[in-house]
Amino acid sequence: MSPSRQVTADRGDPRPGRPQKRQAIIDAAQRVFSQRGFTHAGVDVIAAEAGVSKQTIYNHFGDKQALFTAVVHAVKTRVRAEMRHSFEAGYTESGDYDRDLRTSFRLLVRVLLSDSVAAMRRLVIAEQVRHPELAREWEQDRPTFEAMLTGQIEQHTAAGVLNVTDAPLAAHQLILLTANDAIERSGHGLHPLSDEEIATIVDNGVDMWMRCYGKNRNDTT
Repeated sequence: MSPSRQVTADRGDPRPGRPQKRQAIIDAAQRVFSQRGFTHAGVDVIAAEAGVSKQTIYNHFGDKQALFTAVVHAVKTRVRAEMRHSFEAGYTESGDYDRDLRTSFRLLVRVLLSDSVAAMRRLVIAEQVRHPELAREWEQDRPTFEAMLTGQIEQHTAAGVLNVTDAPLAAHQLILLTANDAIERSGHGLHPLSDEEIATIVDNGVDMWMRCYGKNRNDTT
């Protein structure tokens, strides 16, 4: 197909195919933005990566800024779902909350350190001066996850498993000791961590947290 026909075909795609094409553009843009950064990611390069014309991208998104925003939103939405899945998948009815925490946070850290998520996090950090609204949007899900964890901590405190007086603070501390520590140690994903390294970081964090909040902590003076 000639270039002129390609452009015509892109413009004339039937409506049912547009969501798939939009997603293909977002996926391609994510790869290009991650590799080149926002400034050096040309719309022509993104179009070539997606197999569409530049005009198709403009038709869908208007400009590169709007496309970048759509990419951040798409990745954030996927991460939110994967974080929730990790949180729920690690929780069992066995009553062993210590073990459940380790399982949940190992799964969570793997999500946060996956190549695509880590690359997007680095890009958002790099662009936060010019695009502070995207940095704010990227962090919006953290309070949601902390709220989920807070609720779980409150339930286990009521059940006598934990000794927690400030559940939101305890949730925040647990995230710092596990997920945040892993992210920092990996250089925000630049230095991949093995499963064993992730397990060690999470286990150390949970150990410290449980020594503070577990029902069997040493309260003797």
